[in-house]
Amino acid sequence: MKKLVITTLATVGLALGAFAQGSIILDNSTASYGIANTTPGNYYTGTYGLELWVDNAAAVPAGINGAANTAAYAALTTTGFKLEATYAGQTMNISNPGVFQLGTVTMNDVTAHASSAVIGLAAWTGSAASGTAAMVANANIGVVAFLDSTIADPSPLAGPPGTPSNLGTAWTTGDLVMMPVPEPTTMALAGLGAAALLIFRRRK
Repeated sequence: MKKLVITTLATVGLALGAFAQGSIILDNSTASYGIANTTPGNYYTGTYGLELWVDNAAAVPAGINGAANTAAYAALTTTGFKLEATYAGQTMNISNPGVFQLGTVTMNDVTAHASSAVIGLAAWTGSAASGTAAMVANANIGVVAFLDSTIADPSPLAGPPGTPSNLGTAWTTGDLVMMPVPEPTTMALAGLGAAALLIFRRRK
């Protein structure tokens, strides 16, 4: 009896887990936007890394698009996004700048099959192993997020799987622009300067 209960729970868990996923093709070759360096339209070539994040939300959370690179990256971890895949040490060819074609990814943290989700992309220059490591290494880094309403469920339990999105129509929020990360000494000096101004104003 105990074995039957455990087997049943395991089967139900697997079934629910199968529904809690979606798939996407990490390919922006048909999108209007790409990965740029320092300014929009200055599309990047060379070694880079990319992270795919997903948030089961109906809209892009505030504090990501348009925020400074370090603040935008921090917002990915504090607004409900889950890291789905990391691609380090990739090469963006000079013949196709700003474009990545990394294949199909199954996102296990999508909670409803065949539904929308917010996609977050973080990219950085160089060969660092992650976005966090890139900031420590003082690489250029950038983040962009957008709602994708064509997430496909690859689970056979959900019926025939749909065609995963390839970002061509979903990515409408502008280029992912990688910007330099402030050096720790620069940030410390800025903090000291702000503190000095506050003390000076209080004395007045």
